[in-house]
Amino acid sequence: MRKPSVKPVVAGTRSGCAIQFTCPLCSKENHIVNKTPRDHYKETRDASCTHCRKHFTVITPGLHEKPGKVPAFP
Repeated sequence: MRKPSVKPVVAGTRSGCAIQFTCPLCSKENHIVNKTPRDHYKETRDASCTHCRKHFTVITPGLHEKPGKVPAFP
């Protein structure tokens, strides 16, 4: 039985129907194009760099969150 591999986490940004992230190893800009509405609302997704082929978990910001804003606790 194989153990699940742990992928490095990278922050991404939303722009229209695409998600952009930069590979920390080779500094290549990568894009993930959402093909279904369900994909657009996911908060994390698995992706690989198109240049060096390294696999990452890309974290995308929420649609209604403002960048840099910390949520208030009740």
